Amino acid sequence: TSQGKRLIGLARKKVPLAKKGIKKQDVKAGLEWVGILAFSDPVRSGVKAALKKTKKAGIKLLVITGDYATTASFVMRQVGIEVDKQTTITGEELRKISTEQLIKKLSGKNPLKLFARTTPDQKLKIVRALKQKGETVAMMGDGVNDAPALKHADIGIVVGDASDVAKETADLVLLDSNFATIVAAIEEGRGIFDNLRKIILYLVSDAFAEISAVVGTIILNLPLPVTAAQILWINLVSDGFPHLALTIDSKEKNIMRRSPRPPWEPLVNRWMKMLIAIVSLTSGLLSLSLFIFYYQTTGDEILARSIAFLALGVNSLIYVFSVRTLTSPFWQTNPLENKWLNLAVFAGLSLQFLPFANPTIRNFFDVKLPGFLPLLIIFATGAFVFIIIEILKAIVRRNLTWFRH
Repeated sequence: TSQGKRLIGLARKKVPLAKKGIKKQDVKAGLEWVGILAFSDPVRSGVKAALKKTKKAGIKLLVITGDYATTASFVMRQVGIEVDKQTTITGEELRKISTEQLIKKLSGKNPLKLFARTTPDQKLKIVRALKQKGETVAMMGDGVNDAPALKHADIGIVVGDASDVAKETADLVLLDSNFATIVAAIEEGRGIFDNLRKIILYLVSDAFAEISAVVGTIILNLPLPVTAAQILWINLVSDGFPHLALTIDSKEKNIMRRSPRPPWEPLVNRWMKMLIAIVSLTSGLLSLSLFIFYYQTTGDEILARSIAFLALGVNSLIYVFSVRTLTSPFWQTNPLENKWLNLAVFAGLSLQFLPFANPTIRNFFDVKLPGFLPLLIIFATGAFVFIIIEILKAIVRRNLTWFRH
């Protein structure tokens, strides 16, 4: 067992040829020792690397097995997990302690890592203790006796050749029976979650920027800075492609070096709300300022509205490159890495200027061509909003604990 092998003890007993059945008392005495069958279940390639990834990602691993402690500890050392007597507990010892005592043993500087010779009810006890401790628990098993623990865990995982009872109980079935698949699923899940946040941040900031500009003119008793048709054009046409491109944005390189997100943290958390508020107000007020300036200096309402319309559309198409990296600086990754986003922004800019293409379309959207200087100012405001987002992201990085809680 100290070499990681599983053992089967073999014995024999001579009985009359006419004997048809075996009873318990038949094997209590008169057995002749034959020997031991020793066999090993080798560790899959790639498991050690996958475990290193989980450790960096802040994911803890506990081994709960029916095997002997020496067998399990040998296998664990093979994949780089060191265990000793203090971090190991057997089913017999586990039966004698309460759930509260188990929670204490699962905490501290030297917590339990290995549970050996455990029974189904003890597996369930471990899962309950971890959940009471505030952990999000993913339980992996394959047998009928694992079903109670699989059911009670936050996520029940079984391998492809598991028993039917275990499969029916579990939330996730691994067709390739590979631990590395679980790690890959966690990584993919984190990437999907990040992309959801990018899309929400981008779309909500864009929408509230338009609201800020419109509400500002209502308060100041001025004409509306954009018409309903122009708002729809920005939301559905100009900004329609970038947010779709964000759904397939690549994962950040350090995504598996982050600590797990607290389960109580909402999808739109504190720092996102701050970003949405400041970005939308900055973009909206800049567009409103351009509208007021050109309306008062030229007296041309259509020209002023055309400039505000372009500013609202162009701003979001510029700051989308900052939004795609969430909290990290945009220059840490290749800004042009997402080819679909580059194409989407190019298409968005083209469509944003499409209403100015010819007199017929200009009349429909009630716009007129601005000069070169207004266009330069419009792109400068977009760059200013971009810089504001990068500054806010730097503040978030320095105070991430405060923003999370």
